[in-house]
Amino acid sequence: MLTTTRTLGALLVLGAAAALGAASPTAAAAPASGSAGGSSAAGCGPRTDADMIFLSRSHFDEESCSVQDAAIRLAHSDCQWLDAHGGSAHNRIALAEDHRGTVEYPYTFVAAAVDAYCPQHQH
Repeated sequence: MLTTTRTLGALLVLGAAAALGAASPTAAAAPASGSAGGSSAAGCGPRTDADMIFLSRSHFDEESCSVQDAAIRLAHSDCQWLDAHGGSAHNRIALAEDHRGTVEYPYTFVAAAVDAYCPQHQH
């Protein structure tokens, strides 16, 4: 099973990103651009094709840049965990359950992470 440290780390990463997003002044916020330039929200750094796939499938594509960045880091962390412990269905379910208090759609999140960043763990 997953460790408490991993759960707390995921909560801290996404919680900090959400707090940063909430602390941003509304007047300075720009609407998501959805531009073809590789960013899914205005002002975000460049995104890879894998990032764009992940953000779209995980429903983070309309979030602030800081929340997107945190979600991408968590997705990469999920793939590293699966690389170390195996990409079995049981382990993918364990990751999703571990994310229940962190992300709104934990099973969708893990599936999107696997699809985009570690397809070798698809079954």
